[in-house]
Amino acid sequence: MDASVVIPARDEGSRLERTLDSLIAQTFDGRFEVIVVASGTRTLAVARAHPIVDRALIDDSRMGPGTARNRGAAAATGDILLFTDADTVVPPPWVRRHCRHYATPSVAGVGGPLRPLAGGPAHRVRFRLLSDWWYRISWPLGFVQQPGSNCSVRRSAFEAVDGFDESLSFLEDTDLSLRLCETGSVVYDSGCPVRTSVRRHEREGYLPLLLAYLVGYLEYALPGRSPMRDHFS
Repeated sequence: MDASVVIPARDEGSRLERTLDSLIAQTFDGRFEVIVVASGTRTLAVARAHPIVDRALIDDSRMGPGTARNRGAAAATGDILLFTDADTVVPPPWVRRHCRHYATPSVAGVGGPLRPLAGGPAHRVRFRLLSDWWYRISWPLGFVQQPGSNCSVRRSAFEAVDGFDESLSFLEDTDLSLRLCETGSVVYDSGCPVRTSVRRHEREGYLPLLLAYLVGYLEYALPGRSPMRDHFS
């Protein structure tokens, strides 16, 4: 099966280059393309110059990651859509590990854990708790959350649920995951981590971020409420 990697990139520059370098090292046996949806002159220049990028799209909406991901998915040609972020580094078997799950026809999506790209033991412990063990506990209970920087979707399932909800600037990846469950199973692959930036955690702090997520989860669960916020815009 063919795969497409979609990367939303807003004013990332050198961080995007590191992400793209990690995609060159993929051990996937099939064909995959890389689509960057970029905003910012420097970011767009990096995307256009990098040899792994097949298409560099200009993101002039400035609306949010869901909009950029949907635009990249609309331009993609692969049977499997993989999503990561421009401040994330993926391991060599990343595309292959995601795609192998889709040999099972009932699988609609796949998600994996996050690891810190930099920092000491404190970052590693906190990421392990919040971006791995939390998933291991919540997924069996039906609260499925594919992280936007480490997820994939079968194209037919993505189109069946109309992709990411562009009205959401927060928890748009969780929202997609829960809607995908209506079309098939969503798998958590604990052995397929990616490394991502800790800049937001250092800037805002782990506790405030955790509280923001908890409030967002509660708003999402309550009838008539949604996680509409500009917290991560």
